[in-house]
Amino acid sequence: MHISIVIPTWRGRYLLEEYLPSVIAAADFYGSTHQAETEIIIVEDAGGDDTPSWLRSKFGERVRVLEHAQNQGFCIACQTGFKNAVFPLVLLLNNDVRLKEDCIGPMVGHFSDPDVFAVTGKMFSQKGNIFCNGGKVGQFRRGMWSSYLNYDVLPSAQAGISYLSFAAIGAFSVYDREKFLKMGGFDPITAMYEDIDISYKAWKRGWLIKYEPRSVAYHDASQTMQKRYRGRSRDRLSRRSRMLMHWILLHDRGMFLTHLASMTGQFLTSWLWMDWPFYWAFFTGLQHLPYICRKRSENRRNSVRSDRDLLKLLKHFYRTAPIMMR
Repeated sequence: MHISIVIPTWRGRYLLEEYLPSVIAAADFYGSTHQAETEIIIVEDAGGDDTPSWLRSKFGERVRVLEHAQNQGFCIACQTGFKNAVFPLVLLLNNDVRLKEDCIGPMVGHFSDPDVFAVTGKMFSQKGNIFCNGGKVGQFRRGMWSSYLNYDVLPSAQAGISYLSFAAIGAFSVYDREKFLKMGGFDPITAMYEDIDISYKAWKRGWLIKYEPRSVAYHDASQTMQKRYRGRSRDRLSRRSRMLMHWILLHDRGMFLTHLASMTGQFLTSWLWMDWPFYWAFFTGLQHLPYICRKRSENRRNSVRSDRDLLKLLKHFYRTAPIMMR
């Protein structure tokens, strides 16, 4: 299958200089071994530096550069890339990701199943000594979904097993372009949690997200985000996005009541340990209430898999699959 590669960037020339050659090598390897076409799209999100001119002079037509006139953020930059992509599959990458040459083919192979929405791969630190991401583990605890744990496949596991992932991480995953755009792409209101948000939407629409352990990349997280946001700002935005995802997408009555009880408990006690970011996230989140209500209704209409059914599906997979938590 033909594939487009989309890389959003903001003042990231120094990262692209280091890591883009590995992306081109992986694209060329996939194209030659699978008789497939590839394209590489870099969306420059109005960083104001010489990244676009450097890309055009260095790589010519091998890389297509799309420029925003004004900075619009990661979610909209991804949307621009997906809308302009030519091919039905899109490999979405951060600009600080280095690819192993043979990583694309195994991920693409899963899309012979029309129910697959996305496939996420295995990531190590750039030095290769730290396991960073694998199959994402989704757990419903204290009224909210958490996705902090990863799993990997046991060395003794037999070939041919299908592995589920709670989410497809935006730094290194292949998406079905049509399904991605059908859901509206990443929602800027859940920025910094946007890949979890759209993955949860996909699950509820009855689609699947897979983990492909043979597809390997290397990444030291958040190099661009560290330039744009201070740690405290990132934490506040991430916490608000996580809240908003639940307010929009959590429809099971019992699970939602558990969420509300948890929020109430935090609201009454967070002042004790001066957790002011919680209150910032809560009150600024409520400012979007009309949007939340509209999107909640829209997503409920489009859901074919319930929250509780997804919880049961994931629990069964974690209990029976040949995996180990990392």
